[in-house]
Amino acid sequence: MIEQSANRMGAVLSDRDIKKSIELGYISIAPFKEELLTPNGYDLRIGEIYIPEENVHLKTGKIKIRSGTRFLIGTLEEIYVGTQHVAQLWIKSRWARRGVMASFGLVDSGFKGILTVGAYATGEVELSVNDKFVQICFINLTSPVEKTYEKRSGNYQNQKSIKI
Repeated sequence: MIEQSANRMGAVLSDRDIKKSIELGYISIAPFKEELLTPNGYDLRIGEIYIPEENVHLKTGKIKIRSGTRFLIGTLEEIYVGTQHVAQLWIKSRWARRGVMASFGLVDSGFKGILTVGAYATGEVELSVNDKFVQICFINLTSPVEKTYEKRSGNYQNQKSIKI
């Protein structure tokens, strides 16, 4: 199945394709849990929460975030995006419905590490380490990249914790 979908330009990987791509080493999600796999992506969990203005950095437990507060989420999972893929993040709809707004971009080909997501609470919200926060979707590129993220800039390559 992965061989057929790999030929489709811009195709989003299905659950089956994600598992096969991990098996072949094209992408990586660690730790990987089958129950976090979605039909066309994977749910990434909160590994840490940082509120810069309050200098609060939480790596266990839960926290209430006040309305109007900017905060950062570091994913629990470390990911690797291979040279034939790019990834995209989407906030879990439960958080959007509770008033969390977040900024997302593409995860470049060749990126490896945890992801840091900037977010803003429009109302009070309670977050816990290990909560599902974003879904990552992997997309096939039309051809392998010439230079990976690490060779183009690599500012956040191999990060293990939130980095501003």
